[in-house]
Amino acid sequence: MAGVSSLPELDVIIPVAPKDAADFPTCLESVLRHCRNPIRTIHVVSREPVAGHDRRVRWLDESKVMPGAADIAGAVHSTPARQGNASWYFQQLLKLRCFELLGSDAPDHVLVVDADIAFATDMSFVDKYGRAQLALGYPLRWSAPAEPAVLPDRHSAIDAASRLVPGWRPVDHFSGMQHHMVFDRVVLTDLVRRAEAAHGAPFWQAFLRTREPSKWTGASEYVLYRHFACRFFPERVAMRHLSAVEVIHSGDTEDFRLADVLAALGGGFHAVGCHRFLDYDERVATMDYIPDDLRRRLPANAPLQLRLINGAVTVAPIADTGEEFSLAPSQRVGGRVPDIERG
Repeated sequence: MAGVSSLPELDVIIPVAPKDAADFPTCLESVLRHCRNPIRTIHVVSREPVAGHDRRVRWLDESKVMPGAADIAGAVHSTPARQGNASWYFQQLLKLRCFELLGSDAPDHVLVVDADIAFATDMSFVDKYGRAQLALGYPLRWSAPAEPAVLPDRHSAIDAASRLVPGWRPVDHFSGMQHHMVFDRVVLTDLVRRAEAAHGAPFWQAFLRTREPSKWTGASEYVLYRHFACRFFPERVAMRHLSAVEVIHSGDTEDFRLADVLAALGGGFHAVGCHRFLDYDERVATMDYIPDDLRRRLPANAPLQLRLINGAVTVAPIADTGEEFSLAPSQRVGGRVPDIERG
């Protein structure tokens, strides 16, 4: 859709891993359709060239990104706990180095969007006051509706961020993880400066050194950035809840596609996602977000459906939700998208 002239412009980065190539066109179309901020350029980072019907779409060769995937794999595999997750950290560091990657002529805000989500309604991402609009995202620990939402006793992303940046600590129990982030040049530059000064090393090396190596997801760029921005630059950000429904399933299967989830459920949510996880069982088994009692009840390797409404999340095997992609009546959103700050 056309941008709104009173809102600041931004650039967009969409990293596209091979496993997400089939879903990328749906993601791209949703950004072009629903971003209310004027988009200067959409940079698609992938191994293979992509073709876009919009003149603002440009391909950025993944092999030209430094440090490269091989550099990160070498650092990750040098630790005793060897995980096959170098690509996970490559895309995180790509996002956290977005202004370095795009250069000094990039706008002061960059919207990073994971290739396996789609926006389902019109939204601004930087408001008319120049504040980046950040999603509160999923809670750092899932809880039953009757339980109070609190910070977990231990969480890999919290521990990693606390080691990386002196003075970093969470401001609330929300992660900021919702498969996109609006990075502010001033905020991100200061985050990188503090980390490099504290560790006497380039940021990417410090980031990898402070991760939790025993976990598949031993650090989170979104947790790191959102809580840093809220603590040190509260005047530059605005928080909001976004409703979402997401399917997660094994990367070994192709049972679900983002376009299908969007067509079935997009009408009642701000965003939908369809995520193919590498090492699916291991990731579910080591997620800090899932309480052990819930984890024990989940069938092995079962596709899951997650619903996030007003900061509360429910998770269930798709087979238990009735008709494929259907929502239980208590989880419906009244046929409309809840109100959000539109800038």
